[in-house]
Amino acid sequence: MVSRKYRKSSKHILAGFISTSLFLSSCSQVKNQSDIVNSKPAINTKIVFTKDSLKATIITDTNLSNFDELMLQAQTPLTAKYLFNKVYPNIHDSTLVVYSKELSENIPESFFKRSITGFKKDGELLQFTFQIDTAFIFPIIKNDIVKFTKIGYLHSMFNIDPVVPKFDELTPTTKLLLPIESLSFPSKASRLPNAPRSYRSGIHRGIDFFSNWGTPVRSVADGVIIRSDLSYKEVSPDFRKEMLKRAATLDRTPSDIFNELLLGQAVIIDHGFKLFAGYRAITIYAHLSNIDSNIQPGYIIKAGEFFAMSGNSGTEPSTLGTRKESHLHWELILQNSGGEYYFGRDLDYEKLIAALDSLFQN
Repeated sequence: MVSRKYRKSSKHILAGFISTSLFLSSCSQVKNQSDIVNSKPAINTKIVFTKDSLKATIITDTNLSNFDELMLQAQTPLTAKYLFNKVYPNIHDSTLVVYSKELSENIPESFFKRSITGFKKDGELLQFTFQIDTAFIFPIIKNDIVKFTKIGYLHSMFNIDPVVPKFDELTPTTKLLLPIESLSFPSKASRLPNAPRSYRSGIHRGIDFFSNWGTPVRSVADGVIIRSDLSYKEVSPDFRKEMLKRAATLDRTPSDIFNELLLGQAVIIDHGFKLFAGYRAITIYAHLSNIDSNIQPGYIIKAGEFFAMSGNSGTEPSTLGTRKESHLHWELILQNSGGEYYFGRDLDYEKLIAALDSLFQN
């Protein structure tokens, strides 16, 4: 990593490096440079970036005609979004956008630049190396985000604090019922939290209980209804495709598209603060085919009470008028003063399975 002394004196060092190059003649094969791929004898001057973009190498012989242009490329600042994703690689996609904007506004752009870190002569070639000092910038990013979450956190569904609860150590005061009486939670990783969802450029935040169309759905615990889509109408397939294109353009699933479109006909239940110490708990039941007419916001529901039927609303087959891919999408969301978290976030498979075993009644 680059030290601060390099950052302060890079112009003087570079000047010395360039003057040295004037004494070199024809180019030769690049050797012993692990970060450079497909290296061939240099013709004039070129630049090579590592796959993670944190490092750039300019390779040159005596021809420095485009050296200044390449040096600008090597020192071009990386985006705050890119670096933030390096610090928190599993951060929620919509939170990434909010926090990246915060970083861009509060950290000088110069901190995101690759600075010159070294020079070496390889045969008759010169190699100038530029790199971001991650040991320097990453703590600054973390400190800025911690400060931001304390004074200006955006409380929006599924936005989360970078510090995720230890779900493998978090158990409810009363174990939850399974939302479909006849089905245990699945073992396939693709149906569990944290699985990628490329069709919407996002991450799965719940459990998919695959069941026949019209299978009864029940509340996993006592609570109060806060959302019930009794008047739900399916959207057209073209509209759904257009919204997914917009998600792909953003490279994330926007909260409005997720909550208002992709959940389909849904019910959300507030379980209050008694299930998990220090957290408010809500559960989401999505892709329903029917909801009991009594299930309206404010309705007090009991654990085990059946209130809806499973289906495929919100999915592509539903927009095409078929009953294919029928399943219940179920989520448990925990909230505290720091943010909102879906149960099981960031757990590897084995720990996730253990956490779900502790969550549900056998």
